[in-house]
Amino acid sequence: MSAGMALAVHRDREWIIRNAKGRKFVYESEQEAFEELHEYGEGAGVWTREVYRGMFRTKPVTDWQQVHPPTPEPASDSATEQE
Repeated sequence: MSAGMALAVHRDREWIIRNAKGRKFVYESEQEAFEELHEYGEGAGVWTREVYRGMFRTKPVTDWQQVHPPTPEPASDSATEQE
């Protein structure tokens, strides 16, 4: 085996929406999950966990943890300050 055949393993995050019945739906990013959350009704939430990804296996590093929606930042008043 040559030295160039090393297996690449990297840390990543998995994102899901878990509905009120416990069914899970996988998403690629936090943003995508929160954009779709309203479609799953009351009691649904966004969950994430950290994983290691290899060529043929994904191994969880942490348990699933619920993530709350990001709070919107207040709009800046820079336009009104310039007048």
